[in-house]
Amino acid sequence: MRTMVAALFLLPLAGWSQRAILHWAYGPFGTPGDAAFVVEDDRIYQACGAFGTRGPCMYVIEEGRVYHAADALGRKGTCAFQFEEGKLIRAQDDQCRRGSCALMMETNKVFRADGAFCNKQEGAFLIDGDTVFLAEGPFAAKSDAILQIKGQVQDIALLVVLSGL
Repeated sequence: MRTMVAALFLLPLAGWSQRAILHWAYGPFGTPGDAAFVVEDDRIYQACGAFGTRGPCMYVIEEGRVYHAADALGRKGTCAFQFEEGKLIRAQDDQCRRGSCALMMETNKVFRADGAFCNKQEGAFLIDGDTVFLAEGPFAAKSDAILQIKGQVQDIALLVVLSGL
């Protein structure tokens, strides 16, 4: 009887998934603001409200490929990006035909990239702990904060979010 009661209390915990909430951040010190995005179960959702209530699904991540969501519930639509070795590459149609490079990550720095061979351009973002800052110039010098990350987020999900900023 006790094991059945314990199982009933622990069963809802088994369904919980890894969740990360990305909040807007402001100023040079990264003062957190309202929730912007929720990353959960290989899906990226728009956040609603200050506490990060899950809104409509924007992207679906599946084996190194990122698809646009076909509906607000997160059904897979057309391909948007491919992720290869720290590089986020634009893709198109259902077969994920490779396009030009969007972003590339080197340690804690994210650079804009161009062309089919991912030629590194200027710095776009700098990740310092759980805060993402805008970056400037070829060496990605730190500027104002833009996002604060609460929880663990995969590199692919973070780069997809950053590609839209």
